[in-house]
Amino acid sequence: MEQQLNHRAWYESPSKRLSMWREFRNGLDTKNTVEVCETVIKWWISAPLVNIAIDPVNSDQWPTPWEMLHQGDFCNNSLALGMAYTIYYANPDIENELVYITCPDTSVQKLCALIDNKHLLNFDHGRISTLPDEKKCFISYRSKVKNIVK
Repeated sequence: MEQQLNHRAWYESPSKRLSMWREFRNGLDTKNTVEVCETVIKWWISAPLVNIAIDPVNSDQWPTPWEMLHQGDFCNNSLALGMAYTIYYANPDIENELVYITCPDTSVQKLCALIDNKHLLNFDHGRISTLPDEKKCFISYRSKVKNIVK
């Protein structure tokens, strides 16, 4: 089933936004992980951003997806959390981790979703990436999404 992307969701009321997210994730065909990742990126990329919405390495303080969507505050790091939550709740059997990547040479520090240990979401804006070279970047935080969900 072709997934309908509704970028209007971000500007709806909290209850409507939650309803639209449920409809979106329930409509994902999770048989093809790459397509799921691409579709999830396209949905989350249009979320309006604030400077800081979460501490990217303190998962004890992270909101649930329902809290995130109800509040409507997203930052570059919480986009990864939203993407990971979406994939987890669409299919908890998909390997799904959150990783905090630091690349000193480029001054990049970012929370990313790592799907199937090879598809990196939220590292490069709007596209699937791969893990960067270990000589240039390192992972300082790593946790399976199933261990984070509340």
